[in-house]
Amino acid sequence: MRSKRVIAIATGMAIVMIAVFWIFSSGWSLRLTFVPGVVLAYALLLFTVARKAPEPERILPAYLVAVAMQMLHFAEEYATGFYEQFPVLFGGAPYAPSTFVIFNMCAYFAFVLGAIMLYQKVREPMLIPLFFITYGVIGNAVTHVIFAIMVGGYFPGLYTSLLYWVLAPILLRGLWRGTR
Repeated sequence: MRSKRVIAIATGMAIVMIAVFWIFSSGWSLRLTFVPGVVLAYALLLFTVARKAPEPERILPAYLVAVAMQMLHFAEEYATGFYEQFPVLFGGAPYAPSTFVIFNMCAYFAFVLGAIMLYQKVREPMLIPLFFITYGVIGNAVTHVIFAIMVGGYFPGLYTSLLYWVLAPILLRGLWRGTR
């Protein structure tokens, strides 16, 4: 049975996240990448944690590896100028390096809190770790390959994003099995 409280809180969080990404997007960069990630995370929530919190042992180890990978991914993106090239793909101006760093550090803070939510089985704000799974892991795997195709070669963050092709199915399987 789905929890009305979990769905209500997730709906509010999704609206706030979409508004923030929409407002702070340089061009269409976050609107065409992060906003669909929020929608997918919300859908995933409806089919999984709205019914039951995942069993931590089924998802938490892979989730923590993915968060650690995300930090390496950020390092590759920062060192190779992702913050300059990403928004330009979508008609925007480059992000300031400090904006890029602050945004990512705040996100990683939330994703670490997401690990605590998973461990404690706190379902109400579970949209945060689910967004990390849908966009931080799956989205990065897919979009960095697409970006490389769009530019006809290497795109900042491509190398570390390839590891998400391994982590994404592990996380989804753990989430699915952990909520059944």
